[in-house]
Amino acid sequence: MADEQDKWLNPETAERLLDGEPLGAVDPATRDQAERLVRVLDALSAQAAPAAFELPGEQAALAAFRKAREA
Repeated sequence: MADEQDKWLNPETAERLLDGEPLGAVDPATRDQAERLVRVLDALSAQAAPAAFELPGEQAALAAFRKAREA
């Protein structure tokens, strides 16, 4: 199954990758997968929208969140 292909990527490993920490001793296939994932995440984060611009629907989402929080 698809879920079984990424057993190496548990929450702890994900946090280490996001923090830029090394994985430690892992097999070559796992290291290759982790390096590919890091490259993809780096590419996506480099394309992030500038913070100066509001996202479509952002104001409506914030208003709904605030209203729900008040209830």
